[in-house]
Amino acid sequence: MKNLVKTAFCLSAIAVMFTGCSKDKGSKVVDNYKVQHKDTADINKDQYRIAEIFDGDKSQMHDLIKGPATFDIMHQGTGSYKIRLLKNDGTEIAVLAEGSGDFKGKKQLDIPETTAYILDVKSTGKWSVYRE
Repeated sequence: MKNLVKTAFCLSAIAVMFTGCSKDKGSKVVDNYKVQHKDTADINKDQYRIAEIFDGDKSQMHDLIKGPATFDIMHQGTGSYKIRLLKNDGTEIAVLAEGSGDFKGKKQLDIPETTAYILDVKSTGKWSVYRE
């Protein structure tokens, strides 16, 4: 009789655990991974933005989108500077700024194709380039 009670108790405990583990809890779970649709026009307008602040010579690759682009340029120092935009093969697209001394200005140009470009800066002072 004792063995029968022990067996019944064990079977009851297993049944309770099995029932508790197999319940559908999906209705209480919050779905944090829902896909949110966004307008791609809002994403693309800021997709390739350049913002650099450096001191001295520097060459860097930047992805740019085909179409009009405005570059906001600043140079601080008494020495000369030359800021160029090059294709990734080294071909010059445009001189964004050139001179000596302090400079703050903008340069507008048309990017010929969506690809990587080289921002090449020769300077002895501080400078920044920001693509609007």
